[in-house]
Amino acid sequence: TVQVQASHLTSTDNTENPNENCGPPPPIDNGDMTTFPKSEYAPGSSVEYQCQSLYVLEGNKVITCRYGQWSKPPKCLDVCIISEDSMERHNIQLRWSSVKKLYSPTGDTVEFECKAGYRRQTSQQTFRVTCWEGKLTYPVCVKSNG
Repeated sequence: TVQVQASHLTSTDNTENPNENCGPPPPIDNGDMTTFPKSEYAPGSSVEYQCQSLYVLEGNKVITCRYGQWSKPPKCLDVCIISEDSMERHNIQLRWSSVKKLYSPTGDTVEFECKAGYRRQTSQQTFRVTCWEGKLTYPVCVKSNG
């Protein structure tokens, strides 16, 4: 006679242990933790991030250690730098300001107008521009005839 005995196999890979500690939280670009990082964190521990000046935080600023893993850290979205050189190349100027350089956070809208003696080459809508993650599209003006 043959006897078959069922054996129960348990794998130690992939087991989620609610009591597992987390290592140091992940660094984020253009941002920092508000507390000094430790080498190990107990389950349920949280840390908070903040972005450097002018950067905009996207996501949850607090992350938590669960099952040996950190929840998803936030991102610090880049600023748009609107320089005199860029405006000169496109024959435009800021509509509401005479500053030579403007730092615009993500989500901010900037309005341009043509410099004196120039007319729009791109449509009216292109003169209202929203900065997104460090990028914006400049409108273009060309020399007026006459």
